[in-house]
Amino acid sequence: MIAMRLRAAALSAFVATCALGCETRTGDETDYGPVSTPPWTVGGVRPGMTSADVERILGTPTRSRTSYGRTTTTWQDILVTFDTGDKAIEIHGDRLNAPAAAGVGDVIVQRGVSEAEVVGRLGSGSSKSSYRPSGSGVISCGRKRAGGEHRYEDATTVYTVGVYEDRLSFVRAQPRGNP
Repeated sequence: MIAMRLRAAALSAFVATCALGCETRTGDETDYGPVSTPPWTVGGVRPGMTSADVERILGTPTRSRTSYGRTTTTWQDILVTFDTGDKAIEIHGDRLNAPAAAGVGDVIVQRGVSEAEVVGRLGSGSSKSSYRPSGSGVISCGRKRAGGEHRYEDATTVYTVGVYEDRLSFVRAQPRGNP
């Protein structure tokens, strides 16, 4: 009888110890603050702006090229494609900014931040991954995640954040329903 009670007490102590070890936080997580929600801008630029609007924010472009009726203009790390009506239909850059009443808002994420920080600051969004073969030699028996994209939407814009080898590599903003 005493032996059964000792076994029950030992089992209870073991289960309690195991339960304490099952905590999901390890102490090395980073809190990135509240999750930011769209609308955002790419360096201050958002779909629908005219080339004059973009030049007021980013200054003089470094390069411009027209092809198939669309003009792609470059400002250092930001490329903006304008349709035939001079409206921005795609913005490709290296950072997402919070909206501001005038000019450029605070940077939320930028090229080089970890995927964990992207998700911590923007939420998980919808995501897709890309993989590459893993292993050594001629035969590859597995695959390793190389990167992916996180997609976020608001009423007017689709935002895509590209990640390669756990680091933000690009951001893109397009109007919803853009071909």
